[in-house]
Amino acid sequence: MVSRFDLYVIISIRILKCVGISMNNDCVFCYRKKLEKRIVGENDNFLVVPTFGQISNGGYLLLIPKQHISCLGDMNRQQMEQCVSAIEEVQLAIQGEYKLSPITLFEHGIAGQTVKHAHLHFVPEICHLTERIKKDFPENEIQQIYFWQELRSLYQKRKEPYLFWLGADAKMNVCWNPEAPPQYLRIVVAEAVGRPERGNWRDMDTELDERLISETVERFKSLFSSWRDK
Repeated sequence: MVSRFDLYVIISIRILKCVGISMNNDCVFCYRKKLEKRIVGENDNFLVVPTFGQISNGGYLLLIPKQHISCLGDMNRQQMEQCVSAIEEVQLAIQGEYKLSPITLFEHGIAGQTVKHAHLHFVPEICHLTERIKKDFPENEIQQIYFWQELRSLYQKRKEPYLFWLGADAKMNVCWNPEAPPQYLRIVVAEAVGRPERGNWRDMDTELDERLISETVERFKSLFSSWRDK
């Protein structure tokens, strides 16, 4: 017999498919209910949540598209335009709250992903990352890009896994087709800020992480209160 909850999920998926929103039954980011307690911002297209494994002392957020997409580069032009607007708002919120610029952004564009659903990391830390990544992947092509749409255009042509990052120099870079282990950029960022024990989110002190996540929710929820109107 199908439970009420299972029936609700089945109906929700069918409705979303009818309006052109893709979901993956096995993806944790496709179910708002699993993220609900951590959501600090939400609009029609994106969620903002503090991640498990707070490398910084709070304020480490993820921007997650509601539609199931493998990576930011796989978005269409309209989705990327919406994403850019959301990225700018999250950046401004964190920079304003922490009086810090530039904050660190990164994405495992399929390479090194642990959740197979696009999500962009925002860490309120200033990190020098490029030289370390060049050292780790000396044979791989690294490109500086100047616009988010450029990431989309390049990925559409190449269809290769990538690492994306924006660090202390405020430059956006992409490393193409690296054999990056899971959570690679998390580990690099954690080492760069002197907290290597927080690199793997599964190994982080649970009590500390829960406290930092709770503080982050309280700190940011009011800053994204207007998102629902957009």
